[in-house]
Amino acid sequence: MEIPKLYQAYFKQNQFTALTKIQEAVYLPFKEGRDFVAMAPTGSGKTLAFVMPMLETLVPKDGLQILILEPSQELAMQVRDVIQPLAKLVDCKVQAITGGANPQRQLKKLKEKPEIIVATLGRLNELTQARKIKLGNVNSVIVDEADEMLNETKLEPVRQTIAQMPADVQMTFFSATGVETFKDMHKWFGQDFEIIDQRNDTTYTAGIKHYFIDANSDFVKNALVRELAHNKKFLGIVFFNNSRSLHKTISDLNHDKTNFAALDSKMSSQQRKNAISLFASKKVNLLLTTDVAARGMDINNITTIVNYMIPRDDSEYVHRAGRTGRMGKSGKVITFGNSHDLKNLRDFTGLEIGKVYLKTDGTLSKKPVKKIVPAAKKDKPKAKKRLRDQKNKGKHVKKN
Repeated sequence: MEIPKLYQAYFKQNQFTALTKIQEAVYLPFKEGRDFVAMAPTGSGKTLAFVMPMLETLVPKDGLQILILEPSQELAMQVRDVIQPLAKLVDCKVQAITGGANPQRQLKKLKEKPEIIVATLGRLNELTQARKIKLGNVNSVIVDEADEMLNETKLEPVRQTIAQMPADVQMTFFSATGVETFKDMHKWFGQDFEIIDQRNDTTYTAGIKHYFIDANSDFVKNALVRELAHNKKFLGIVFFNNSRSLHKTISDLNHDKTNFAALDSKMSSQQRKNAISLFASKKVNLLLTTDVAARGMDINNITTIVNYMIPRDDSEYVHRAGRTGRMGKSGKVITFGNSHDLKNLRDFTGLEIGKVYLKTDGTLSKKPVKKIVPAAKKDKPKAKKRLRDQKNKGKHVKKN
């Protein structure tokens, strides 16, 4: 299939030479109004896959017709930014509705009657309950990152949101990984769904290399992170499994004056926006985050993903890894842990993950190298002083 004429200039401007397999696979089903679940690897162009046919179904100046549901503020804003220049081609408007943003400003923009809304569930539900947004004329709902959006905590709110739409609304779900919920879509949404599965297309992940570094203490891990951050060619994200571990490392790196940005769901919307801006503009080359940044976030030329600890499952690993090596570019994924973690990682990912060592210049070596010693462990004088103080305890020490 050739690139649709409407988007040829956009593709040329962004140096895209052809449609990806997922973009080809969903184009006609979407335009024909079919309900489906589409799965494809991270970095394979899923956002454009639904945006292109979606825009060709819109009627300008006819009110809200498309609702896109996203799991996070950051992803909603990113998808909005992808849609905006393309929506102008068909004389339509798009608006993001997210928590953390100024609600009065959002209400003011709603008066412009956007044809497309990209939303997170919390703020959307607030505005639909207040009857500031009405979903009665929506023609199509797109659930992005569907494996996350249909988990045990969000499935029912998604169903309740779709229940406010016309009975014949088109429903499409996009994901990089499959979940059990996809097998029971008829049960949850009352109709059958076509399955479009392009996950075996490794074209867009072939450039990603997977590595493991033996590091079992926070002391050693933080030393390794510092060395990576000091490598001028490094632009990477360090993922943590929980906020507690993230903030412990933030405290340690702050003490050592390492230049980085941090992103956590507990931060304010403005703080999160500032962190992404610093990282995306390359003012810092290290971003520390929980999985709030693991889904969909597309920042150019990220060289490395670091798992501070082994991810909880294959899905988590896939989404984190998908932040690098996008659209066929090269990238590295490095996981910290012990030999037991390495075995588990190989088992649940099915990947050939090689053990490597980090050199002091931030590059990787397959051969053992001199261990990087954390700065705090080099502090011999303090250790000697504590020993001297213990020996002299209770004694009068003559001062010079």
